[in-house]
Amino acid sequence: MGKKSHLARLLVVLGACALAVGIAAGCWGGSQGGGSASGPIQVTTQQDIPHTDPALAYDVLSWPVVHAVFTTLITYDESAKGFVPWVATSVPEPQNHGKKYVFTLHKGIEFTNGEPVDASAFKYEIERILDPETKSSAADVYTNIVGATDYQKNPKHGTLKGVKVLSPTEIEFDLVKPDVTFLQTMAIPPASAVPRKAVEKAGPDFDSDPVGSGPMKVQTFERGSKMVLVKNKDYFDESTAAKSNEIDITIGLDPTTQIQRVEQGSADYAVDFPSSQYTQLKDNPQYKDYIIEQPINSVWYIYMNMTQKPWTNPKVREAMQYAIDKDRIVQVLAGRAYVTNQILPPKMPGYDDSIGSASPYDPDKARALLREAGYPNGFSIEFWDTNTGDLPKVDQVIQQNLSDVGIEMDLHSVSFSEWIDKGEFGQTQTGMSGWSQDYPDPSNFLDVLFSSDQIPANNWGHYSNPTVDKELNQAITMEDQSQRLALYQKTQKQILADDPIVPLWNEKKAYFRNPDIQGIRFHPVWYQVYQDWYRK
Repeated sequence: MGKKSHLARLLVVLGACALAVGIAAGCWGGSQGGGSASGPIQVTTQQDIPHTDPALAYDVLSWPVVHAVFTTLITYDESAKGFVPWVATSVPEPQNHGKKYVFTLHKGIEFTNGEPVDASAFKYEIERILDPETKSSAADVYTNIVGATDYQKNPKHGTLKGVKVLSPTEIEFDLVKPDVTFLQTMAIPPASAVPRKAVEKAGPDFDSDPVGSGPMKVQTFERGSKMVLVKNKDYFDESTAAKSNEIDITIGLDPTTQIQRVEQGSADYAVDFPSSQYTQLKDNPQYKDYIIEQPINSVWYIYMNMTQKPWTNPKVREAMQYAIDKDRIVQVLAGRAYVTNQILPPKMPGYDDSIGSASPYDPDKARALLREAGYPNGFSIEFWDTNTGDLPKVDQVIQQNLSDVGIEMDLHSVSFSEWIDKGEFGQTQTGMSGWSQDYPDPSNFLDVLFSSDQIPANNWGHYSNPTVDKELNQAITMEDQSQRLALYQKTQKQILADDPIVPLWNEKKAYFRNPDIQGIRFHPVWYQVYQDWYRK
C-alpha cells in the first residue's frame, strides 16, 4: 500500500494541543451568554481552527468541527474499536480478497444548500484530496485506490478508476492490494461527502464557509476570532442529531484566562490548562466535578539517528534506555502522563501488557554500557526539540540525566517550524518527537514511524530493518485480527530490541468544564464530539 506521511496531524498535536496549550472554555467578550443556564455552550481555543474543509482538515483542532458539520459513509462507534454506518446503510464486507468494497447509501439525504448527498459527492471528495492543487495532507492515505497515482499526475483530464459510482446510492472502491485499514480511512473526516456546486462556487472560501450534511452547521467563522456552530434542523438522522442548539467557540484566549472564566461561571469548557493550575485545581475538592481525565493514543520519545555516530553503536542506544528518569519527567508534566516502555499506547489495539511500565532508570548500568561501547568518558550530542508548552522543562530533565552518565547534551530548543524542518529532512542527530494517532490501528504507529519507506519524513531515527518492513507489509493485509495483532506485538518487540528510540510517556488529557454541561466525553479519534453536548 502507499505509505502515509501524516505530519500535519502530528504537528497540530504538538504545536497546539500538547502540554499546557489547547482548547478551553470562554465567551464572546466578557460574560455574554457564557456559562448561563440557557445560553449557547461556550468553548474557547488559544489556537485558531485551521480548516473546516474536509480535504484540508488533518489536525486535532479541525476534526471535531468537521465531524460535526459533515458526514462520512461510516463512522466509529463510541470506543473507536469498531464501525457503524452513517450515510451508508451498513458497513460493507471486503470482496475480491480484500481489494473491493461496495457501499450502499441512504436515499434522500441533502446538504444544507439542497444538493444531494449521493455517491458522486463522495467520489468528488476523494478526487479533490488526490488533486495536487488541493494540497491535502490526506492525499497519501488514499493512494492504494486503483488509479490514484495516475490521477494525481493528471487530475484535470484523468479518471479515478478505482472509485466507481454504480448509481446515486451505490459506490465501489477498488484497491491495488488488500488493506485492512481501508475502512479506517473511510471513517475519518477527509472522506466526507462535499457538495460539488458549493465547493466550485466558493473556491478557497469553502474552507471558511463550509456546506455540509452533518448534525451541525457553521453559522459564523471569523478566523482568529470566533466560530458559531448551530444545530442542523434538516439533519437526516434523529438518533445522532445535535443535542444543543448552539456552540460558540472563541479563538485567541490564553489558557489561564480560560480557566478563570470557568471558575467564575462565565465559560463552560476548558482543556489542557497550565500545569500549575492543573495541580492546584486537582487538589481542590471544590472542583472535583469540574475535571475529567482521559489517556489519549499518543507516544512521546527520544529518537536517535542510527546513521550517525554514536548511535551506530547498539550498546550506546541500549545505554540510553537506562539513562533517562521517566518518573521525573512525569512529575514535570504535573502527572498528566504515564511512563511507557513501548511504542503502542495503552488504548491502542496491540498494546503489549507483557512489557513492563516501570521506568528502567539505572544510571550505573547506563555508564557500564557506555564503557563497553568504548565511551568511558562519554561524548557530546546535539538534541533538537521545539520550545512548546512544558517541553523545555522535560528537556532540562533529560539534559541532567545524560550529564549524570557522561553525555553532554547541546540543546537546540527552537521554533516549531524549525524543529519540523530539521527533523523531516533528516538534519538532526537526536531529539524529542511525539505521535498521535490518525486512526486506532497499530499500523498508524509502527508503520508510519518505523518503516524504511518513512525515512526521513516520519522515521526521524532512520531506522531500517528488512524483517520489520516485511512484517509490517504482511500485517496490513491480514484479515484475522487476532493473528494480525500478534504479529504487530512481535514486530514491536523487534523494534524495541533494536533501540532506535527511547519511549518516554503517553499523554493524559485533562478537561476543565462546567459540570452542568453533559455529553462531554473524550473520543480517541474526534477528541471533542460537539454534537453530543447539552446543558443539564
